[in-house]
Amino acid sequence: MKLKICGLKRLQDVDYVNRAEVDYAGFVLTPHRLQIDLETARLLKNALDPKIKTVGVFIDESYADIKSIAESGIIDLVQFHGSCEYAMPCPAIRAFRVRTRSDIKPTNCDFVLFDSFQKGTRGSTGGMFDWRHIDGYNDKPFFMAGGINISNIRAAMRLNPYAIDISSGVEENGEKSLKKIMEVAYECKIW
Repeated sequence: MKLKICGLKRLQDVDYVNRAEVDYAGFVLTPHRLQIDLETARLLKNALDPKIKTVGVFIDESYADIKSIAESGIIDLVQFHGSCEYAMPCPAIRAFRVRTRSDIKPTNCDFVLFDSFQKGTRGSTGGMFDWRHIDGYNDKPFFMAGGINISNIRAAMRLNPYAIDISSGVEENGEKSLKKIMEVAYECKIW
């Protein structure tokens, strides 16, 4: 099972994901509590194990801005939150905040990501959604997000996602935790 740790902000976070040998590292490049600037993203990318793919997370940013970043070498994949979705020069992930099955729309992206919905927020919330809404989904390979942590990761993996996507589920006091990252990485490796 592949694993994405999202919301990396510090070199220490990169050290943690390198040690855990995760598959994807997410950089939030849009207004959010985990947002980093491009200079920080480049620094983190340069410290990351080259086997780990970087994902740039965007919420309704312009096509020109996202394309420029995608072509800069800082990110390997684009993740779209919000209402915008563009053809990109790299693989793309379309995020859906799931309240009901009808929230899942057709997409031209390579992957989808299922996340929780919370009114008044844009992007991830750290909360769970009703996983029954995606049971049996097989249109595209999908990333499973939304409140996943060590206590429910095995239940999430039973839905047969392409990858598990975790941010706040591996944090302690608002910062990434090596212990928690290692725990979820172990579960993904033995699955």
